[in-house]
Amino acid sequence: MRDLKIISCGIVIVLMLCCGSVGQTTAQPPDPILSSIVFFGMPGLKEIGGSSMVNRTECFQKYLKAIPPKSFLLTAKAPSGPENALDYRRRNLREQIVVMMGEKTRAEAEAFARGLPLYVEWEGMSENPLNEANFADNWLRKRSGTPIAAFLYLFKAHRFRAGYEAAKAGQEKGLWPVLAVKYREALEKALSFNNPLISCIAKDMEEQPYVYLEGYGKP
Repeated sequence: MRDLKIISCGIVIVLMLCCGSVGQTTAQPPDPILSSIVFFGMPGLKEIGGSSMVNRTECFQKYLKAIPPKSFLLTAKAPSGPENALDYRRRNLREQIVVMMGEKTRAEAEAFARGLPLYVEWEGMSENPLNEANFADNWLRKRSGTPIAAFLYLFKAHRFRAGYEAAKAGQEKGLWPVLAVKYREALEKALSFNNPLISCIAKDMEEQPYVYLEGYGKP
């Protein structure tokens, strides 16, 4: 049985939301990294509150200023168990999209977040984050004029990178080189929209040594 190594964020649900395990792995970087907050919803902004860690970068400041005062992102507590974890993640995803892309995209954000096949945990398998990336890819293909395209490319980049790390951990030698290319393509496409928040989160993600499983390098 694979061992799970959990980095404590003060909330039990970290394990249920994003923890995978292969060898010596970690669910997410130990500090409240912006890309982890956006794409996993963990740790929640309410959990870290006024911590000095959230004020350490210009990118983080820009992100916080874009969030309305009574937003779900600032007021919601992380779920304490799996029974409402998926609902929390879908609401988080919807609100993250609205923050990045504007209130006018709320209906599209709601439809995407509701339809996305989110997993409670990826279990260290590459296919699980890739299923989420493929859903975003199909959304972009079927709705060429979607107003949330920039976010979806960034979302795909995150899931491709998570899949890359899982593929390397699982020694899927025919898969991880492909995912490295897909990650780069999605990231470059997200940056091409010149959306300041999308760009700063993309750069934040690029700076991290891993987004899902530790120790497998960067694409």
